[in-house]
Amino acid sequence: MIVRKSPAEIEFMARAGKVIARLHEVLRDAVAPGVTTAQLDEISARELRAANAVPSFLGYGGTAGRPPFPATLCTSINAEIVHGIPSPRVILRAGDLIKIDAGAIVDGYHADSAVTWIVGGDDSVASEVRDLVARTRSGLWAGLSRAAPGNRLGDISAAVQSHADPHGYGVVREYVGHGIGRALHE
Repeated sequence: MIVRKSPAEIEFMARAGKVIARLHEVLRDAVAPGVTTAQLDEISARELRAANAVPSFLGYGGTAGRPPFPATLCTSINAEIVHGIPSPRVILRAGDLIKIDAGAIVDGYHADSAVTWIVGGDDSVASEVRDLVARTRSGLWAGLSRAAPGNRLGDISAAVQSHADPHGYGVVREYVGHGIGRALHE
């Protein structure tokens, strides 16, 4: 189900989105060989506090037999897809792919986005990895170009799929995202 938002609610969400966009810029500059994912999480917590935002993920969930999420960020390395937990034992190396998922609550509304970076820059990986990152980013933009009034959610996913197929890339089907608003998952 899609929860419709008023223009005022969209503006609240945009404010939270600006906090996350700024956080991703700070984290991009911090990603380097030798940095731990726990250090990135500490930076995130500090930046969110400075922006008067609350982390969306810290303490999220928790059900019988499953503890709440213990960190501010999700950090996933290389073949991990999403929702990795930051750790002082996970040390970034040149050539790693790091996916950072960040969320914040500002004035009661969530923002949530993920980015992928090559640790050590493009020159630290094979051309196939550079191509993967570049082509998946352009696949994202292909999908976003279909996010328009009158289109369906399936139009977005079809655009991503049609961009991935010619390159022989697969699309994750078990976890396909979510909406945001007053709740982290709408």
